[in-house]
Amino acid sequence: MVILSLSGSAALPYTPKEKGRASLSRTFILYTLGLFAILGIIFVGILTKITWDAAHERAIRVTEAFFQATKRPFERAIWTVNADATLQLIRGLESLEVVERVWVETPDTGNFGVPASASRQAEALSYTLNSPSTILQKDAIGQVFILIDRNTISNEIVSTVGFIVSAIIVYLSLLAVVIRTVFRRLIGRPLSAIVDYLSTPRLIEDPPRAQLMPERADEIGILAESLQSMVQRRHLDLKKIQEYQTNLEELVAHRTEQLKLVQEELIQADNLAALGALVAGVSHELNTPLGNALMAATTIKDSTGYLRMELDRQSLSKEALETEVGRISDTANIIEKTLGRARELVGNFRQVAVDRQSEKKRPFNFDHIIRETLATLQPTIRKTSFEIELDLDADEVIDSYPGAVSQLVSNFVENAIKHGYEGLDRGRIRLSSQIISSTQNVEVGEPEKNVIFKCKDYGVGIPEKNLKKVFEPFFTTKFGKGGSGLGMAICYQLVTEGLNGTISVNSEVGSGTEFTIEFPARAPQKARTPIRKRVQ
Repeated sequence: MVILSLSGSAALPYTPKEKGRASLSRTFILYTLGLFAILGIIFVGILTKITWDAAHERAIRVTEAFFQATKRPFERAIWTVNADATLQLIRGLESLEVVERVWVETPDTGNFGVPASASRQAEALSYTLNSPSTILQKDAIGQVFILIDRNTISNEIVSTVGFIVSAIIVYLSLLAVVIRTVFRRLIGRPLSAIVDYLSTPRLIEDPPRAQLMPERADEIGILAESLQSMVQRRHLDLKKIQEYQTNLEELVAHRTEQLKLVQEELIQADNLAALGALVAGVSHELNTPLGNALMAATTIKDSTGYLRMELDRQSLSKEALETEVGRISDTANIIEKTLGRARELVGNFRQVAVDRQSEKKRPFNFDHIIRETLATLQPTIRKTSFEIELDLDADEVIDSYPGAVSQLVSNFVENAIKHGYEGLDRGRIRLSSQIISSTQNVEVGEPEKNVIFKCKDYGVGIPEKNLKKVFEPFFTTKFGKGGSGLGMAICYQLVTEGLNGTISVNSEVGSGTEFTIEFPARAPQKARTPIRKRVQ
């Protein structure tokens, strides 16, 4: 019987240290701050781009305004080829904070100032200088290049953005502390209390009586109350199951004991029924020789009465005396033969009955036991059209249990007639025996011998699905039709427990069934009781 086992002290799938690393509050903070950090990075990037563009535009506006104020002096200085004035104007522009370098290129008088490298010249602002005498015609006399100082703009942006980033970091830190504190108070600690409650040893067997969270009326409180109620219900279910298991064990033990008793009684009844059938058959068989003997005894009585009467009359002749004496002699021979037959039947029956009831081990001739058993079965077999074919080659004395052998022969023959030829009115049953040499007996120094006995019929056979159940107690295909399902179970017990041997069955549907028994010719001294004690 399978016994259910419920335990409420199941180990948690993590250690306390792992619990801290994988706590819900820690995970919530990491996710929240991670999301804020990503949003902050995006915000800082956009802010940096906007600030950079604004600072660059402002630098260009300032530079253009200053250049427009100095454009006329530049044009006059270039027109008059006044290098000092031109350089002074260039240094004036370079003095601006946002200007890195200024130079002037003219087609006639050459360049003024230091040009930027070729890779950076494309970044410079370009302005055209016109001749002061021909302003209306806009004749170009040179080109002014102004290179904006990116480092200054970058420093300004870094300063501004750095302050903003620092403010964001401080804000996120304070936000993390606040969120963690609030989360731990509202969610973290209640959930930890629930986890600790679930990790209580023997939670289901002995749940705590105190209410888990009496002060909480929100979702966490409802969850805790529902969980505690579920544990209480499971505790009650466990108690009921344990009570049911206890009662079930007692009930099963009681029913098993009753079943064993019923099984033993059925086996006894089956054996007694077989013995009763044997008695009935032998009794019927005895009717003929005993009737013949009675008739012969009546004939002798009549003859002796006739002789006495003739002697009394003194009229007995020699011829009459010889006739009556011959008649009495013939009748005596008939009585001797019929009583001899009756004695043989009674002797076979007595030996078979004694062997079956005594369950004692003794030396006996194996083939002789088979013939004795078949002789007791002849009254039953003679009424049918079934034939018994013998192929006996075990005409030796063995030391075993003759009662078990006799009962096996009876059960196999009756099983073949009832089941092997089910639906048929005639058939043939073949019994064979032989003795083979086995291993060397170390104790007595003699070769050990085994007896092999087979019973084969040529009937309907056994389906493959039923072959493994043939020797199970109470298995029968004639349930409700007189079949008890104990015949082959008794045979199995007789062979395995009584004769200390093995039994097997081979069958093919439509071709018949063959049972094979093999057991030692010398039974062990401490063999188990062979008959009718129990069937497992």
